[in-house]
Amino acid sequence: MSAQDVAATWLMHSAGASSFALSLMATAAAAPFFLLTLPAGAVADIANRRVVIISAVLWQGGCSALLALGAWKHLINASSILACIFALGMGVAFFAPVWGAIVPDVVAKEELPSAITLGGVQLNLSGIVGPALGGLLLPVLGAPLLIAFNAMTFVLVALSVAQWRPRREQETMPRENFTESFVSSLRYANHSPRIKTILFRDLIFALVISIVPALLPVVSLKELHLSAAQLGLVFTCVGVGSLFGAIVLLPYLRQHISPNATTSISMTILVLVLGALAVTRQLPVLLTSATLAGMAWALAGSELWVAGQRVMPGWVRGRMDALQIMLGQGGMALGAFLWGAAISHAGPDWTFAAAAVLALSVLLLGGLFSINFPADLSLDAAPGNPLHDFPAVPPYDAGPVTVTIEYFVEEGRRDEFRGLMEEVQAICRRNGAFHCRLDECLEDPGTFRLEYMVATWAEHLRQNLRRTVEDSQLYDAVWELNTGDAEPRVRHYLAAKRAVQLHGYGLSGRTFSNKEQLQLQSTANLSADA
Repeated sequence: MSAQDVAATWLMHSAGASSFALSLMATAAAAPFFLLTLPAGAVADIANRRVVIISAVLWQGGCSALLALGAWKHLINASSILACIFALGMGVAFFAPVWGAIVPDVVAKEELPSAITLGGVQLNLSGIVGPALGGLLLPVLGAPLLIAFNAMTFVLVALSVAQWRPRREQETMPRENFTESFVSSLRYANHSPRIKTILFRDLIFALVISIVPALLPVVSLKELHLSAAQLGLVFTCVGVGSLFGAIVLLPYLRQHISPNATTSISMTILVLVLGALAVTRQLPVLLTSATLAGMAWALAGSELWVAGQRVMPGWVRGRMDALQIMLGQGGMALGAFLWGAAISHAGPDWTFAAAAVLALSVLLLGGLFSINFPADLSLDAAPGNPLHDFPAVPPYDAGPVTVTIEYFVEEGRRDEFRGLMEEVQAICRRNGAFHCRLDECLEDPGTFRLEYMVATWAEHLRQNLRRTVEDSQLYDAVWELNTGDAEPRVRHYLAAKRAVQLHGYGLSGRTFSNKEQLQLQSTANLSADA
């Protein structure tokens, strides 16, 4: 892929692409992530992950083959190259969240940072060898043959993944459908402060780092007029810096400083790099800057990704990975577009100076939105039986279901109770409840009732399965604040009348009834109005 990137960039330059069009290559590669990664993350948590990976890889192979054929027949121009890059990005967008979601399934929790670093190392190694080979072989083999080789490697990857046999877990209830999975991901992120911090940090970092893939080709080809081999060397320097940052600096920094401090070092390096490029642009400076930029990219990117993995429970990891990738790549696409427009109108000096100021702002924001989350977070599924011993068990699609819990709290501990219950309500909402409230009885002060509502009985059972060890510890702390002779009283209520639509659930409500029931309901409403 990295060799193909060099070949595609050279094809764009040979087709007479402008500086803005060259910068749009980064936008075309990143935009599919913003558009498709979240649906892909929903697929990652409800579909066969091996099938998704193989399908996405073969799609990328087909797109590369089409690009090679077009280059061979001289049927492509700058627009068609951008279209092929966008199509390739679609395949990567479906591949990336699934690939990220399977890593915690194949390594132990304490090995997760090393496993993620190892994945980054192989990317960085390929980022070193690929551009160097691309720059050297491009004049010898030509772009069509080089891209055709890449298409063949996708087939090899698909054959390799086909040998993998994922662990199969026994299904105890129906899985979420696509809509439910999509909505639950947005709901979880909205009610998780840690996830929101990670997503915000990903976005602002991407806006800054996007200048590297967007403007390095522009500076190399339009400002310095480099050859194909020198262009490959520039890309190689980014890979060398990333590899050095991943295997030398990152392990050392993780032992001595916090993740947030590591990201601050990364942004400081970027401020210096962008400031240098704003002042001078010679080949040695460009190569040094590319190396340091790759180093900064590896440091911050790895720490943000590891921090995200540590605060994601397993049941929603694929979707949260997708959100993280979506906002990061969305920032890359937007940033590449803005930097390309800026260099076309204001020139490279002012563009790099503005990027340095933005990097400095992101450095200062890092202190306000820290990713130094507790190291002992326990997001494993809490042990327990999600089923209930009721005289009549409702069907999975029955609903809505209302759950109430009554607590009796002494006067001196009410404020402590209310504070803990704010966190409990956030847990209820992100795990499936679309309505949640806490009330205190006027006739009997100190008597509180938590009430939350889920869409269906199946969703209630899934909500119990989603509870983590950390959630259970919080529930236990609330439970211990209960006073009196009896334990908190838990009641489950099933709607006496089946709901047609639940306002407030998800994005626009959910329909539970089939067409015939909807028609009967409509007829009954008309009769009542008459």
